[in-house]
Amino acid sequence: MIAIVKRLRRGLGVLLVCGAVGLTGGCDDDTYSRDPLDGQGLLVVDNFTGSRLRVYIDGERVDNVSSGRHRYYDLEPGIYRVALDGSDTDRSWAGDVDVLERRRSVMEVRNYIGDYRYYDIRVYFD
Repeated sequence: MIAIVKRLRRGLGVLLVCGAVGLTGGCDDDTYSRDPLDGQGLLVVDNFTGSRLRVYIDGERVDNVSSGRHRYYDLEPGIYRVALDGSDTDRSWAGDVDVLERRRSVMEVRNYIGDYRYYDIRVYFD
């Protein structure tokens, strides 16, 4: 009986160690799996809102981003004026976004809970 308990403990210990390794570093976040083209940057608009986003880059309308989805835009490196407009809401946002060569510029778009007219935007480089 003691031998069985020791084996169970040893097996449980191995299982816990393997589980901890898997949780801390065993998997990569492949949310944005597309890489920029050579000599270009990639703008990613990730829509965490409940509405479709109309996207404008330097005043020109480009492909929409559906609710809960993200879309990629291949761009030359530089600073771009990006405007977002909700298709069935009064929310909007406009600002400058840097696009870096061989990097992803990710715009996470969420509803701003303080005011129904605005989006909460987080921009970072991946």
